[in-house]
Amino acid sequence: MEKILGQALKNEREMRGISLAEIAAETRIGTSFLKALENEEFDLFPGNFYIHYYIKNYLKACGADDTAFFNTYQAYLKDVLKKGDKMTPEQYLNKMEYVKVRKSKRILTALFMLAGLGALFYFLLGPPRLLRMVIDGGNSPAFEFPAFSNYLLNLEANYCLSGPPIVALMTFDAPCWLQLWRGGEKVQEKIFRKGEVFSLNGYQLIMVIANPQALRLSLNGQEVSYFRNSPTPLKLAVNPENLQEILQR
Repeated sequence: MEKILGQALKNEREMRGISLAEIAAETRIGTSFLKALENEEFDLFPGNFYIHYYIKNYLKACGADDTAFFNTYQAYLKDVLKKGDKMTPEQYLNKMEYVKVRKSKRILTALFMLAGLGALFYFLLGPPRLLRMVIDGGNSPAFEFPAFSNYLLNLEANYCLSGPPIVALMTFDAPCWLQLWRGGEKVQEKIFRKGEVFSLNGYQLIMVIANPQALRLSLNGQEVSYFRNSPTPLKLAVNPENLQEILQR
């Protein structure tokens, strides 16, 4: 089938002498997504909302009239997408809520760090000297260091783990957009293609999955398949406390 819309986008770009890299710099859309638009590989996008949004920004970066373009190719685009794939209002609101949480995450992290530093200084330095003198009646007893023992070695053996408690192995049966977090660090965000395999270790793993049916997930060697029946995007958070619960679902 001739890719009419994709070729039209490419013509708008080429007749103005604009490269994909320039559009990517202007719109902050990855070149892989821009190429997918020109090749009409719409299955690589999380939903139809993103397709319309990216096409509009692509045209604006080219200096083209996006309204006239959509009026010309709207019927063709609807036919290609075959309806039903458009992001529902509930999914859109969930996505906006997730973006809002991401923006506030840095503020929350900073507040937690400040609170942690305050608690650390308090426990290390103790109450102010004047307050301590008032509490002790002016007499400050000399501090004595406790004797060392094998107790510290026992703590080290119990809590200093040599490896992470969670090992996630992901295998993709179809194209799937996936965002991966380890604690507060974003490790990966991309569209995985069919046949790709990716593994991730950590103490707290968070996965935002656009197409759960395309992902085969294994946690510590045990397959997790309950979410593959979900037709909508899914967020899965795994940590040592809820690992067994997820595996038993």
